[in-house]
Amino acid sequence: MGALLAVVTITNLLVGQAASAATTAERASGGWYAELPDALRVCENAPWKGGPASAPSGAIVVPAGDNKGFDFGQAGKTYWFAPGTHTLGDGSYSKITPGGDSVFVGAPGAVLDGKNINLYAFAGGAANVRIAYLEVRNFGTGKDNNNEGVINHNSASGWVMEYLYAHDNDGAAVFLGDGNTIRHSCLKDNGQYGISMFKDQVEGDSAIKNIVVNNNEIAGNNQDDWESRIEGCGCTGGVKFWDVQGATVTENYVHDNLSVGLWADTNNIDFLFDRNWIEHNDSIGLWYEISYNATITRNVFKRNAWVSGKENLGSPGPAIYVSESGGDARLASAKSGSTNLNINDNYFEDNFSGISIFENTNRFCNSNGNTSKSYCTPFVAPTIIPKPYDYDYLHPINATHPCYTSIKNEPYRSDCRWHSRNVKVFDNEFRFNKANVPCAGTYCGVQALYAQGENNLPWMPYTVAEIQQNVMLTGGNSFHDNTYVGDWTFVKGWGEAISWNAWRSAPYNQEAGSTLNGATEPPPVPNALDADTATLEGSLGKWAAWYGSSVQRAAGAAHSGAYGLQIDVTAGGGWGVQLGNWPGFAAAPGAKRVSLWARQGTAGISAATVSVLWFDSDQQLLRTDQVPINGLSTNWQEFTAQLTAPASTATVMLEVRSANGAVGNSLHLDDIVVADQR
Repeated sequence: MGALLAVVTITNLLVGQAASAATTAERASGGWYAELPDALRVCENAPWKGGPASAPSGAIVVPAGDNKGFDFGQAGKTYWFAPGTHTLGDGSYSKITPGGDSVFVGAPGAVLDGKNINLYAFAGGAANVRIAYLEVRNFGTGKDNNNEGVINHNSASGWVMEYLYAHDNDGAAVFLGDGNTIRHSCLKDNGQYGISMFKDQVEGDSAIKNIVVNNNEIAGNNQDDWESRIEGCGCTGGVKFWDVQGATVTENYVHDNLSVGLWADTNNIDFLFDRNWIEHNDSIGLWYEISYNATITRNVFKRNAWVSGKENLGSPGPAIYVSESGGDARLASAKSGSTNLNINDNYFEDNFSGISIFENTNRFCNSNGNTSKSYCTPFVAPTIIPKPYDYDYLHPINATHPCYTSIKNEPYRSDCRWHSRNVKVFDNEFRFNKANVPCAGTYCGVQALYAQGENNLPWMPYTVAEIQQNVMLTGGNSFHDNTYVGDWTFVKGWGEAISWNAWRSAPYNQEAGSTLNGATEPPPVPNALDADTATLEGSLGKWAAWYGSSVQRAAGAAHSGAYGLQIDVTAGGGWGVQLGNWPGFAAAPGAKRVSLWARQGTAGISAATVSVLWFDSDQQLLRTDQVPINGLSTNWQEFTAQLTAPASTATVMLEVRSANGAVGNSLHLDDIVVADQR
């Protein structure tokens, strides 16, 4: 399998239907994921030892020993490092500052050693530098270089870094800039990251563009444990991408990092993650955070987040974490091939959890809930939030920015947020054996589609309920055609666990075409009402007494299953019940079928009316339709109506009322459906 993987390059990459078909066939035959391909064992294969044994024609020879004062700044020159250890003197800022279009290549056994004295190995702004066949080690003085890079310290453009062994350095071993490539390298046991990047923000544009991370082994990074040194820094991992447009991240072996494996954080746009093997990282395998338009395909995720999952029991520890990220057709998609965020044809085995799609209600640009303080979304000017910052959580950080002065109005209400929407999870295989995983808490072995936050900012137009509805129901997020093996649980809303059947039923309607432990039954008919409100099987659902009545979940009121809704008349002069989740369940405009089964619990109620109330997204009533249920008897009858939800419909409510019936009379309702017509 290693030979097969070695010839898969970005030039013949297939992300769409053909790739899906190939991956499905691979899964059926035992799968390319069954064993780590030899081509990904970069640290073991040691390609950095394969440099030229003698100086290339015209190259400047760099002798082993102390190279302090050596002229490394000549443009267009090739430097050949002789075998042995090379040092750069005893100054903290002693380093190599290349000239443009220069090449630095090492002989077998060439080592560049910072002696834990020098901070950086290669720095400066020269473009189009190539560094190859070198071991680079011991830069930094011990637990320093926070958020700084050792190789390409200034994120200069056009650099190609390949066949490197960069290890035991502080900060990030490698920084990337525009048009950079890092490939065929072992980036191991560095203090903060194997790879990272940072350039100053560019108003209205991405700071870094078009990078390639291919066929690297990235392991054991975050040796200096920066998360414990700077609380909440979010500044560690195997790789950290920041403010990048256009990245291909392919055929990397990312494992045993003491934090996140791959982490794309803050306004990253148009990423392809393909054929990576991501295993046994302490935290999340792949985190896509406040970013856009990615394809995550044909990767292996095994045994990730075992440490972070146990340390943070209040949320899932997923293999893939989609946090305030998704697809947006207004942004670039050349690398990803999609204006969605697609997660397809991947293999997951014994991670702490599977995939979490999450949105923090309080995280939007110009909010103190946003940890990327000076950044706004790509759709609001200025995209760089100007100072002053006010760190009082109840107030804006800049009171003159549109994401304060105009945030209640469109387009700002929508565009001031990073949204978790248009995330498609399909054709993946998820395996989870609880006996193999150090589970703790309630979020081990889960798939999650949820939102949290607080309604505590007086100037914030968003509510937790609205964002939860968007993430779960109206934002275009879907799981479908996946294969599940094991004891999986599904999480929604605030983080409440629900069953496979509830996850697949209205209002969530997830996993069409998916199977769990071989089950292949078709998905249930979509219903705007949740399962309990429709069938009463798990609880009373959202039903609530209104006037002259009481309601209960009763075994004697079941049309199908074990329970139904019993309405008891408690006062004369008429009665009513209603849904208690105003403004109701998510619904879309268009043709609908409303149906329910009804009968008298006791004689006395001969007729009632079901009112169907349609609301828009501003919770304004658009129209009320009446569905009469007449001629009631003690026998079950089905009542149906064909209705059309008005344009702009966002939610639907139900009320049931009657002017007849005496105290002690009862009515039974069950199997209540509000669904699209087919």
